Amino acid sequence: MGNWMAFRNPEDVKEQKSSIFKDYVLPIGALLIPTISFLAQNNSSWWGSLAIAAYVVIVLIFLVVPAIIQGVKKWNAYLKRRQFESNYLPEIFASLRRFQPLMEPNHSDTVWGVWDSASRTSEMQKFIRPSHSHYYTLSAWLEHLQPTISTSTSKNFKLVTSETSAWVQQYVSFCRDGYYQFEFLLQSGQFDESKVREIKQSWNNARDEHNQAITNWKTLCLEVNTSFGENIFNAHYETLKTLE
Repeated sequence: MGNWMAFRNPEDVKEQKSSIFKDYVLPIGALLIPTISFLAQNNSSWWGSLAIAAYVVIVLIFLVVPAIIQGVKKWNAYLKRRQFESNYLPEIFASLRRFQPLMEPNHSDTVWGVWDSASRTSEMQKFIRPSHSHYYTLSAWLEHLQPTISTSTSKNFKLVTSETSAWVQQYVSFCRDGYYQFEFLLQSGQFDESKVREIKQSWNNARDEHNQAITNWKTLCLEVNTSFGENIFNAHYETLKTLE
C-alpha cells in the first residue's frame, strides 16, 4: 500500500493566507477606494459597480478558494485513511490468530507448554515457576480480542491497534520471563549433560514458532506505520534467544 501523507499544518495555511491578503488584496483595495470615489464623482456608477464586483471576485479567489481546496484535501486524506484502516483490519486479525496455537494449554511444543511441563518436574521446580495467573489473563484477553477485531470497523481502528499492541507486548514479556528462568536453571550447573541437552532442544524448538509469529507481527506493524506515515503500532518486539 502507498504511503498516507497528512495534509499541511493549519498554521502554514494561515500564514499563506495572511501573506496573500497583505501582498495582494489590501493593495488592490487601496487602489480601488480612490478609483471608485473618482468614478462616483464623475457619475460613472457603472464603472464603480464593476470595480467593486472585480474586487469581490479577487477576494473570493485568494481567500475562499484556497480554503475550499484545503477542505477538499482534508476530506480526501480522511477517506484515504479510512480505506487503509478497513484494509488492514483483516490483516491484523490474521496476524493475531497466529498466536492462538501458542496459547493452547495442551500443546507441549509451545513456549508455554515447555515452560509449564518443566515446572511439574520436582527437580526443576526450584528454578522454573511460570505465572499461571499471567497465562490465564493473556489467554482470556486473546479470546476476547479475536472476535472483537473480526467485527470491528475502521471507526474502531485506533482501539484495535492499541489493544493488540498491548497484548503482544505483554505476551513477549511473559515469554521472556520463561527464558530467564531456563537460563538461570542452566547456569546453576545442577543437571547432567543429557538433561541440559533435552531442556535446550525442547526450548529452542518451541522458540522457533514463537519467533515466527513475532516476526510476522513486526512486519505488519512496520507496514502499517509506513502506509500511514506515522507510528500507529509499536514495532519494537523482542524475539526469544536460543538457550546455549
